[in-house]
Amino acid sequence: MAKTKKGIALYLLLAGLVGLCSTGCSSIPFKKVQYVSVSKVQPTAIREQFASTLSQKFQVINTIVFQYRRHKFSAIGYTDIDSLQKLFKIICLNHAGIKLFELAGNDNSVECKFAFEGASFPGNFAQAVADDIRRIYFDSIPGPEAKIYKKKKKIIFRQPSETGVMEYIFAGTDNLLVEKRCYKGWRKIWSVFYYEYRRKNGKLYPSGIMLKHHKYNYQLTVRLKEIQT
Repeated sequence: MAKTKKGIALYLLLAGLVGLCSTGCSSIPFKKVQYVSVSKVQPTAIREQFASTLSQKFQVINTIVFQYRRHKFSAIGYTDIDSLQKLFKIICLNHAGIKLFELAGNDNSVECKFAFEGASFPGNFAQAVADDIRRIYFDSIPGPEAKIYKKKKKIIFRQPSETGVMEYIFAGTDNLLVEKRCYKGWRKIWSVFYYEYRRKNGKLYPSGIMLKHHKYNYQLTVRLKEIQT
């Protein structure tokens, strides 16, 4: 998410707006992936099949839980994604319906359309949120140049990216994308896990998403409430 730890300050500030509480490490709040043999699976076929089931333009309503060390806060996000053009908008509310912020951006930039009056957001706040949206919703398909590693119960696509090396892990009974992760050298920087895909109008949407930023030690848990296509 954040390029510096200042981004974490945003969430702690928001915690002050929506209610700060203490928490320990959480377990996975979604149904775990059921790993099965992929011995008869053609990797290129599952990549193409998965790509055909992803919606390029959609709007979703999510509940969002941010956890950093012993701090935790939750909010509601209205997110508009155009993955083909790499555009996004997000409006974040607390559970009382108070609008906290509104952002709009693309693959390279972001603009803060609204920020809660009186809140002193860190300078890199918008960039921090935008980075997480891109990690979760953009570039969900490995490219044709990706190297393929076929394991016993998973298929890994590995390719270089602007920020390091990306890995895409496909597994489960339907051979869907279950994890996307970024490395710099041998160090894993962040991971996004996808759970419980839901189908609507022939397209798939993960009902549960967990983003773990290993470098800054925070976690986002996103639970899908509604799809608006």
